[in-house]
Amino acid sequence: MTNGKRLFYDKTKPFTKPVKYFNRFKVTNEVKIPKAYILKQGWWKILERLKDNTIEFTIFKNDTTIAVEEQHIKEYKTRTRAYEGHYPHYNTTITTSKKEITFKKGDIYIPVNQQGARYIMETLEAEATDSFFNWNFFDSVLQQKEGYSSYVFEDIAEQFLKENPTIKDSLELKIKNDKSFAENPRAQLDFVYKNSPYYEPAHLKLPIYKVY
Repeated sequence: MTNGKRLFYDKTKPFTKPVKYFNRFKVTNEVKIPKAYILKQGWWKILERLKDNTIEFTIFKNDTTIAVEEQHIKEYKTRTRAYEGHYPHYNTTITTSKKEITFKKGDIYIPVNQQGARYIMETLEAEATDSFFNWNFFDSVLQQKEGYSSYVFEDIAEQFLKENPTIKDSLELKIKNDKSFAENPRAQLDFVYKNSPYYEPAHLKLPIYKVY
C-alpha cells in the first residue's frame, strides 16, 4: 500500500452532467469519395474485418477489366514503440495513376454507398489515421524483394536512357538541383531503375483500387 491519497466516489450523492459527443475530426486532408474500392484477393485479415463490420461486398465471378485509380505509397513514418501489438505508420502519403486493370475471378468489389461507408473510408484510404495500411496490414508491399547488380544494370540503364529522353532529362535535372544525389552514383542508378520497366511492380503498390 502506498502513502498517497486514494480516490473514492460518494455513491450517496449522484451527479449528472451532459457530455458533448464529438463525432467529427478537424479536416487536415480531403479525398474524393469513390464509387467503390476493389481489394485484391488473398488479403484474408482485411476480408475478415470487413465481414465482422457487416460491410457489403461482392466477389468477381469472372476476370473483369475496369478503369481504376491505382495507388502507390509515396512516404510514411513508423512509430518506434509498439502500440496494441503494432508499430503503426503515420504521415502517410500516396501517389495515384489511372489505369485499366484486369481483375481476377475472386477479387473483391466493395461499394461505398452502404451503411458502413465511414468504416470503409477510414480503413481503405491509406492516408487516414486508422487505415489498414497505417495499422501494418499491408507491410509486405513495403519490402522490395527484387533488385539489380550494378555492374549488369549500368549497360541496360545507359541504353534505357538513350531510348527514354524524358527520364534522362529528369535524372539530369535532379543531379543539377540535388547536391547529395549528384554525389551518389548508386542513388542515380537506383533512380533509373525505379523509372524503368525492370522495377518490381508490386513494391509500394497497394492492393486497393478506386473505382469512380
